[in-house]
Amino acid sequence: MPAEYGEPLSERELEVVALVVEGLTNREIAMRLYLSPNTVKVHLRHIFAKTGVASRTELSILAVREGWVRLHDAASLEGGAAAQEEAAPTPVAGPEAEAPVPFTGRERLAAVVGLLLALLILLLPFPAARRGSASLPAGEGIVEPSQAEVVGERAGATDWEELPPMAVRRARLGLAAQAGKLFAIGGMTAEGPTARMEVYEIETGRWQEGVPRPLAAANIGAVVLGDAIYVPGGCDGQGRPLAETHRYLVAEERWESLPPLPMPLCAYALTTYQGRLYLFGGWDGARYRALAYRYDPDEARWVALAPPAVARGFGAAAALEGNLYYVGGYDGHELDSCERYDPAADRWTRCASLLLPRGGLGLVAAGTSIYAVGGGWENYLGFNERYNADEDRWTVIGSPMLGVWRNLGVTLWEGSLYAAGGWSGDYLNRLYTMPVLPFHIFIPVSMP
Repeated sequence: MPAEYGEPLSERELEVVALVVEGLTNREIAMRLYLSPNTVKVHLRHIFAKTGVASRTELSILAVREGWVRLHDAASLEGGAAAQEEAAPTPVAGPEAEAPVPFTGRERLAAVVGLLLALLILLLPFPAARRGSASLPAGEGIVEPSQAEVVGERAGATDWEELPPMAVRRARLGLAAQAGKLFAIGGMTAEGPTARMEVYEIETGRWQEGVPRPLAAANIGAVVLGDAIYVPGGCDGQGRPLAETHRYLVAEERWESLPPLPMPLCAYALTTYQGRLYLFGGWDGARYRALAYRYDPDEARWVALAPPAVARGFGAAAALEGNLYYVGGYDGHELDSCERYDPAADRWTRCASLLLPRGGLGLVAAGTSIYAVGGGWENYLGFNERYNADEDRWTVIGSPMLGVWRNLGVTLWEGSLYAAGGWSGDYLNRLYTMPVLPFHIFIPVSMP
């Protein structure tokens, strides 16, 4: 029988929890309890499903709070489970909705334990779980992570570097890079959609508040053409799509309005190619759409293109070697779809599917590869993916986070990938970077 959310833990599961609190690995737990490592994975899978937690740290804090471990065990929290896993919260109902923790049985420990927990929660760099506000009626539910996903290692996570965080936690934002700066625009916060723009100066590592977009909206994309950043549409606080399109003139530090989208849309995929914007899919307020539009700044108008085969939102797009790739997405379920668009022929073909379905991912092209980062409505994700167009094949690359990391902003600047914000049990303000091009090409200029 599969484990049910809210079921009490068995005595064996409580033993496993106590050893997780001590910071033991799965192999060490297996040796201590005379079990196989695979059996430990199964126990962890059931524990995560029953408790609704999504990381070893969250499980350890819950165990101390509920009195499942003694006071002296609690001292191992910071150096034990926190070092084992960064964060891997369970998807919750509503795209980002609050859910109660169903435990009322055991007495709380003494007040000193509560003080210890409060201190630990403040010190540990993990987002608090189960807060947020719903937006689109996407219909997610709590899911049981698979064996491999619960205990997965963050292969290649050391390739990533964590940078100073944004001031405001948010997901469903747009992220663009221009003139040595990152621009984090709009998105969904715990208080609802925001128009806020934060600007990160890559050289100095400092964030500052920028000029807000004239419209508060979530489920948006942001891309650069020339010296301007383009942001179409989005959704308001009730999940209603918007058609307004804006352009931010970086040098002048001001926004201006552009012709609106042909229909109100949010949760679309957005990229650029040869000086034009390309928008694919999205949510129209009633359903996910299979559509494609192109915007030409010189003509200042949107043009309908041949539609992709799969109707979806929360996908991502990037241009590589003369083609546009439309990857992943969500249509009530996460998708592993990959479609390739040829702008010259206005024609779609299929490309190799992702290794795992990913909704709410980010996508960038660098060199001869495409990088897919994040996702997670129905899937715990222990890795990101890289696409080789010559081989039509996806391979595994590292991730700084385990589990859910969806609706983040992803962009590229001078050979490095940047990922900001997103949702992982709570809205995130984190900023990560990973080099994807190992060198820069410098062309010498002869002096007269």
